[in-house]
Amino acid sequence: MGTRAFATSPSAAAVRREVLAWSTPTVRAIRAASDRLNLGITRQEAQLYAELAPGLVAAHGRVRAAWEKAHPMPEPPPYARGTDALNAVEFELGTTPGTVGSLAGKRVAIKSTIAYGGVPLAAGSRLVQGHVPRESATVVLRTLAAGAAVTHTTRTDDLCLAITGATPWDGPVLNPWDRDRTTGGSSAGAAALLAAGLVDLAIMVDQAGSGRVPPSHCGAFALLPTSGLIPMTGILGFTPVQDRVAVAGRRVREVAVLASELSGTDRRDRFAQHAPRDWTRGLRDGVRGLRVGIVGQSLTPEFCTPEVAAVVRARADDLALAGAVLSTVDIPQYGEARDLAMLLTVHGGVPAVLAGHFGHSPGVAHGDPELVHQVSDRRDRDPGHLGATTKLSAAVGAACGDSAEWVAATLDGIARLTTAWDAALNGVDVLLTPTVYTPALPAPGPGTPDGEVIADAIGKGIAHTCGLNLTAHPAAQIPGGTVDGLPVGVQAIAGLHREDRLLRVATVLEPSGGWPTAPQGAER
Repeated sequence: MGTRAFATSPSAAAVRREVLAWSTPTVRAIRAASDRLNLGITRQEAQLYAELAPGLVAAHGRVRAAWEKAHPMPEPPPYARGTDALNAVEFELGTTPGTVGSLAGKRVAIKSTIAYGGVPLAAGSRLVQGHVPRESATVVLRTLAAGAAVTHTTRTDDLCLAITGATPWDGPVLNPWDRDRTTGGSSAGAAALLAAGLVDLAIMVDQAGSGRVPPSHCGAFALLPTSGLIPMTGILGFTPVQDRVAVAGRRVREVAVLASELSGTDRRDRFAQHAPRDWTRGLRDGVRGLRVGIVGQSLTPEFCTPEVAAVVRARADDLALAGAVLSTVDIPQYGEARDLAMLLTVHGGVPAVLAGHFGHSPGVAHGDPELVHQVSDRRDRDPGHLGATTKLSAAVGAACGDSAEWVAATLDGIARLTTAWDAALNGVDVLLTPTVYTPALPAPGPGTPDGEVIADAIGKGIAHTCGLNLTAHPAAQIPGGTVDGLPVGVQAIAGLHREDRLLRVATVLEPSGGWPTAPQGAER
C-alpha cells in the first residue's frame, strides 16, 4: 500500500460529542407517553407523576455526569482513511508493534465494530459511521499489552447483516485471490488484509459465521472459541446468544497465541466468566487415535457443491493418514440452524441494533450512550441511513407478529439443536463440515439487481456456521484447498472448551510455513 502520510488525529477537545439530552416530563409529555405505550394513565395520575418526576430526572443527571467523568476522550494514534484497492480498510493507523511480549512485532487488523479509543467506528453503516468511542475494547487493550500493534480497522457489511462482504455502505470488499469476487462477510476487510499479506493476524466478530466465512473465502485459518471465553466488552453485537470473538491468521500457532492473550473474563462482560486459556500447549500432539466424524448432511447437494464436498473428504483422508479414526455422523436437525439464526437475528438482534444497543443487555456491563444517541437520532431523521438488509429484516420481522413470541420459540429450538450437537459429539472428538457451501461469489457490479445482492447477503452462506454460535461450541475454519483457483474451507467442531483438539487438527493440516497469501496479493 506504500508509505502513508497520516493526518493528525483530532484532539480530545476538538472531537464533537453528541449530547445526552433529556427534559423534565410535563403532564402533556406523560399523557403522550401513556398513549404511545398503552399505559392507561389518567389525567389525575399524569399530574401526580409530573410532580414526582424531578427526583427521577435528577438521577439521570447524576448518571450522565458520572459517565462523562469516567470516560474522557483519549488521544488516539494518528490515522488515515483507507484508500486500498481492495476497499478493505476503514482506517490505517500510524502504529508500530512493540518488541516485547508474546505478540511482539505482529500487525493486527480489527473489524470496525471493535472500539479503539479515539478512532471512529463504522460497522459498514451510515448509522454508525463517524462515531468516536471513548474507550477501547478489552480485546484491543490485551492485544496492545502483548506487544502487537493494531494497524488497521477494517470494513464490514452494513451493520454486519450480511454474509458476502458486498453490502458496506461504500461498496463491496474485493477478494485478493480474484478481484472480481467478494470476500464473504461480515468481517470482510480483515480477511482481505490477511490474504493480501498486509497484516499477520485479525480480530473478528462472529454472530453467524462472520469470523469464519471470510477466512474460508480468503484462505486463512480462524478459531472461534467456546462462548464466553473472550469478552465482548467494547464490541458491537447482536445478542449475547450469538455474539463471539473470532481470531484469524495464516499460522495456527500465531492464532493460538493471540486467542490465548484475549481470553479470560474482564468482569464487565458477565457472559464471559472463565479463566484465561493457554491454547499453545499440545499443538503438535498430532491426531493419532482422535475420533473424527464427518457430518453426513453437510456434504449433501442441499448444503454444498460436489467440489467442496470433495475437498472436505480429502482433508479427512489426510487426517486418517495421520492416525485419526474416521466415521460418518448424522445430525437430523442440521438444517434447522439457519432458520433459528435468522429468527433470532430478525426478532432479537435487529431491534437491538436499531435501538443502538448492539447486543448490550443487563448481563453485559458496558455500553456507549453517545453511540445509542447517534444511531437513534440518525434513524429517526433519515431512513436513508438504513441499509437494505436492515430494512428487510426489520419490516419482515414486524410483519410476522410479536417478536417476543418468536424469540421464545427460537430459544426453545436452540435448546433442542444444542442437545443434538452434544449427542453427536458424545461419540467423536471432532466433527467436520464445509465452512461455506461454495467458493467466493462474484462481486456485484453497477448493473447487478438489488434483489440478487440482497438474496446472496442473507442466503445460505451461513448454513454450516450459524448453528455453532447458537450452541456455544468452539469451531475452527481450516483452509482446505482451492476450487477453480479460489480457496475453500473445512470447518472443525469440538465439545465445549476443547479448542485444543481443533488446533491439533489444524496443525496437522497446516503447510510448512503456514497458509500462503493470495498470488495477486495487495496489488495487481
